[in-house]
Amino acid sequence: MGLILVGSVIATGYMDDQRRKREDAPPASGAVVTLSPDLQPGLKVYEEFSCAVCHGPAGKGGVHNFNAQTAQEIPALIHVADSYTKPDLIAKIQNGVPIEPKLNSNGPAPPLHMPGFKDLLTDAQMNDLVVYLISLKPKGENLGF
Repeated sequence: MGLILVGSVIATGYMDDQRRKREDAPPASGAVVTLSPDLQPGLKVYEEFSCAVCHGPAGKGGVHNFNAQTAQEIPALIHVADSYTKPDLIAKIQNGVPIEPKLNSNGPAPPLHMPGFKDLLTDAQMNDLVVYLISLKPKGENLGF
């Protein structure tokens, strides 16, 4: 168990380092994406609590998670509005995913899982984060709310 924890910490540190290197690079298109002021607090929470380390910048894609049912990757978040109501998404973030379902039931447990943020985020931070996550849905698609 301790070895898995150490491996997860090392992997997370490596992924964070790679993310920081990507963020320091200029955008490929040269375009600067501006976020509306009402979404800025949610983005701040997303970055401050390192959500992007696993779910990717702007929730566009996660990192490899060996033997995870979710295509062996941490899920992208751009379609959470399709799968969750606001209260369901809040509950998911508060409780986390303590046990990631295995792709191969005979294989090892996936090394990465989402911790619960119940005791880490204020109600205002949680609301800001959820509003931001819902906004990630690609434009032109019905938000379902």
